[in-house]
Amino acid sequence: MRTLGNISERRFYADFFRFFFKPAYVSTIEWAKKYRVITSKESSFGIGNFDPNLTPYMEYVYECLDNPYIANISAMKSARIAWTETLNNYRGKRIHINPTSMLLGFATRDAARSFAKGKWQEFLRNIPVLKTIVDVGVSENKKSLFDYTFPHGSLKLVTLGSISNQKSDNYEYIEIEEPDDAKDDVKGQGDTFDNLKERQKLVPITRKKFIFGGTPTFKDFSRVEKAILASNQLVFKACCHECESLIPMDGSSFDHIVYDEFQDRKIDEIYGKYNPETAMFLCPVCKTSWDFDQKKKNIIKGKEFGFTDHTGNFSKGWHPKKPEITEVFGFIFSEMLSPFPASDFKELAKAKILAELELTKGNEKPMKSYTNNKKGMPYASGVSAMEVDEMVALRSNYPEHVCPMEGLVLTAGVDVQDNRFAIVIRAWGRNNNSWLVTWKEIFGEVKVQEWDNEGKPLGVWGELWDILLAQHPHASGKTIPISAASIDAADNTELVYRFILAINEHHEQIFATKGVRDLRFSDDEIYREPSLFDIRSDPQARKTLAERMGVTVYNLGAHRAHNEILNRVALNKNKEARSNVYYFNAQSYGQYEQQMLSCRKLIDVESSYSKEVFKLIPGKRKEAMDAEKMALHSSYAIGVRLYTNEHFRQLEAYYYA
Repeated sequence: MRTLGNISERRFYADFFRFFFKPAYVSTIEWAKKYRVITSKESSFGIGNFDPNLTPYMEYVYECLDNPYIANISAMKSARIAWTETLNNYRGKRIHINPTSMLLGFATRDAARSFAKGKWQEFLRNIPVLKTIVDVGVSENKKSLFDYTFPHGSLKLVTLGSISNQKSDNYEYIEIEEPDDAKDDVKGQGDTFDNLKERQKLVPITRKKFIFGGTPTFKDFSRVEKAILASNQLVFKACCHECESLIPMDGSSFDHIVYDEFQDRKIDEIYGKYNPETAMFLCPVCKTSWDFDQKKKNIIKGKEFGFTDHTGNFSKGWHPKKPEITEVFGFIFSEMLSPFPASDFKELAKAKILAELELTKGNEKPMKSYTNNKKGMPYASGVSAMEVDEMVALRSNYPEHVCPMEGLVLTAGVDVQDNRFAIVIRAWGRNNNSWLVTWKEIFGEVKVQEWDNEGKPLGVWGELWDILLAQHPHASGKTIPISAASIDAADNTELVYRFILAINEHHEQIFATKGVRDLRFSDDEIYREPSLFDIRSDPQARKTLAERMGVTVYNLGAHRAHNEILNRVALNKNKEARSNVYYFNAQSYGQYEQQMLSCRKLIDVESSYSKEVFKLIPGKRKEAMDAEKMALHSSYAIGVRLYTNEHFRQLEAYYYA
């Protein structure tokens, strides 16, 4: 009776016995609505008690986080879609209701520190139920900035570049922040993320979560993109208020933001001729305009549609591109989903217009930022964004292995591999137009070079000799020789030099080339005359192999050549183009287009020079492109682009007679 009348004792016994009982199930949304308080330091919009209705597209994400049968979740995201707040809420609920061992991985220590001080500790301080059980450090010198303990669990913030952090204990919950900023291979120990997944091998599927989310960077090199491609690829679709069509709210939706030009030929000093204040979204089906408020209503309406996942839950607006995949749930977010004022159509239009204006000046960085941070998509440079099927559609219809009537000069490029030569023969005509005549590879023991009694090489080297010295069919019925050829001497260097010394006795325009690999010279000229130092004659001063053998080596600006070739291929899209066009046809030897488009243009972030370079997509081949670079180099070497009308008139007089 004394206890029943004493409030303090009743509270003590209630807390004491609560310790022995497992709390009832609480969803993350229910927990956040009850306990979460958002301050001005965390957000400038929606300050106060947490309201899940502000981000209706996140409801199914919360349910997947709570679902014990969904262990792997990936997200490819733009800015301003509340991904961080969503995960904060889930972590907070786990710490309070279902504590466990947790690990958050960051690309750098600075990123981990910034998250801890700027987001995580602020989150903890403003939730009393967490503040009482989690020790929140205040100094970055304290271990508690990166390590948090609470009853029956812990949370570590680690740097992915530290191999010691990846060899720690098992973790039921692992989360990777911005994986595109992390190293793929940590000190030769293998894939960073595979190493982390090893920490969950012994964890039952109903207890573990592996969350992998961030903003993508470069197409085909983004770890975020790779994770999404391995998932069911969920896209949220809004329901048009007019035609009730389901419209994807991913990066593709940005193509339907329209705006007017200024009236009376006004040119704005910032936005040029376009007026972003008139921006609106047009439904791609019925062309009905949406304003920003209507878009938010259409997103809420979209929650009525979706699919039932393999666990029996309805997806509330999310639709899978690959419903057959159930191991990884991958969410594709763009800023089109954002309900926040800074993401209205006017602001998105301003970002797009400014990026396009900078792109016309040759500055791609704003367009990359717009693509990554607004559209939530990986970026491919305009010159390397073409896909294989697009290039195939641009083929011209003319015979293979026959120089077209307009072609008046042939050059060849040879890429040297250990077991084959990749060869491109290209024709050149007026207005600097060019036609692919032959793309082929000849196979053999390149590392074995033998000669007959007359000084001609045998085997695959002999086949190359015959091709370079042969007369090739011309559409006029005559034959045409190869006027010049460039051979890659970067590998099997001495053998290439010996071959060139021998063939130059029969053809003086066969050049040994080496691409410039140092990123400081990634914008080096496609062709330049060798300096006097390169061709000095004093035997005592000769130090390189080329100098000792008496071979002149020509530097090839490989990155610039790559850029020029793709730009000229893209001119096939313009039916009005009449000069500098690179024509190509269907070659019987396959994968020409695949190898031409096997590199992406990107800024090499690992270099202190921040040069834009072409980087090979993993698993792809590029011998056709390398051979094309050589053929272009040899055309520069003999000055085809400088031919006058008289040059071409004389050639036409011969071939057209």
